[in-house]
Amino acid sequence: MLDAVAHSNCLAVAVAAVAYYLLGAAWFTPLFGKAWDRSIGYDRSRDTTFGPAYYVVPLVSTVLVALALGVILAALAPTFGEALIVGVVVGLGVAAVSINNALTPHTPHPYVFGAVTGGYHLVGIVLVSAIIGAFPN
Repeated sequence: MLDAVAHSNCLAVAVAAVAYYLLGAAWFTPLFGKAWDRSIGYDRSRDTTFGPAYYVVPLVSTVLVALALGVILAALAPTFGEALIVGVVVGLGVAAVSINNALTPHTPHPYVFGAVTGGYHLVGIVLVSAIIGAFPN
């Protein structure tokens, strides 16, 4: 397994992490931002500003997910199609956790929250796997 760390493609991991991060920017703002806001009972005004953690934490998270998938895919040495299957399997698992985490008594619309957040992670993880799978090891 340590060989997989050494053989993971750093450029592929970096490109995949940035793509996942940018997907999140689109997903939670123009695509599903209003639904996500409603799901947590938040009213975002046009002049809303967020602190650095709002941007840095998701970036670090996408890097860690891409790195983990880079190691897994380097260990498996899959074809592109197999890399996509790994992405779907891992993405479904993370989506399920997102839906489970949404089911709290304080989330006004937990199923919407779970669907938006889980959908983002499913699509994002498949995207990460596709990018890493497309790069040569």
